[in-house]
Amino acid sequence: MSSHHLSVITILATYYPLCLTCVTTILNSFVIIIFYQKVFRQRPTIRYMRVIAFVDIFLVYGWNLDHFFRLKFGFEVDRLSVLSCKLSTYFNHVLSQSSAWLRVWMCADRFYALNQVRQRRAIHQHRRVIVLIISTFISIILINLHLPIFSCYSYINHNETKIGGGSLHFQIYPIWNYINLALYNIIPFILMLTFNILIIRHLILIKRTSSIQKSRIRHTSISIPILVSAFLFCLMTTPPAIIFAFFHKVIQSSIFQNYLLSLIDSIKYTYHALSFFLYFATLIEFRTEFFRLLFCRFLNTSRLSQIISNTTSGRANRYKTQSIPLPTITKS
Repeated sequence: MSSHHLSVITILATYYPLCLTCVTTILNSFVIIIFYQKVFRQRPTIRYMRVIAFVDIFLVYGWNLDHFFRLKFGFEVDRLSVLSCKLSTYFNHVLSQSSAWLRVWMCADRFYALNQVRQRRAIHQHRRVIVLIISTFISIILINLHLPIFSCYSYINHNETKIGGGSLHFQIYPIWNYINLALYNIIPFILMLTFNILIIRHLILIKRTSSIQKSRIRHTSISIPILVSAFLFCLMTTPPAIIFAFFHKVIQSSIFQNYLLSLIDSIKYTYHALSFFLYFATLIEFRTEFFRLLFCRFLNTSRLSQIISNTTSGRANRYKTQSIPLPTITKS
């Protein structure tokens, strides 16, 4: 490999994690602010999207940012001390698994909403979502609780104190890599695939049986970003997880191991920065609120209205602040 190509790879592997951290923080902050606007407050599924945006922000400050520190400054935060190793290992696993399972419950909630389209939804649906989110975090925290207790230790190597990520009591790796692969990718992938198939089936059913066109648009618009997000999750996070679980030793033996680890991980963490672009491309209300928040202080009302009208279709824009009574949806 030529020195020019090597320098390009070095720069990319070094600075991409840092840029990704900054971009993810900014874009997901926009997502959180926009989803707290009035137009989204009545949708239980949006609660999942808010929490996911929070989790994804903190997630990129873990092992993703450590790649920058290792390649640029020669150290890793999770290898500075035994305490930092325990906390970093624990929270990285908790955040990544939480992000995956919240997406699973988001797909499940959308399926439930579509399944109940001809019936009045439960009065306490928002409370149900909150309880499920809290239960998810508690469960994952307990599942990974052994990591800060047993993982990480210090040892002397050539008169230098180093930090090991394993355990002195029992063998954690590679067993935990396989378990993490199942909790973060395989099981969520199977569940998301199942719910997505059911969502598509119900969308087709609603299109055929609903006599109210605006109801079709409302249910389809919120379902599309969920479907695309689940597909991208499986596409971008599963291959890196499989590589780390089964081929980590092979990568470590490579002369380019540091760059390969960084680039492979970057594929996974890039997914967590795509939420803003996904919602912007698929949700009309999201684009409307984004332009309103971005330009309301710089443009007059008529100019703002023109921008909004150019980014929304007239038919879909009519329902952005109101819902169609579900009992009125009947078969044609």
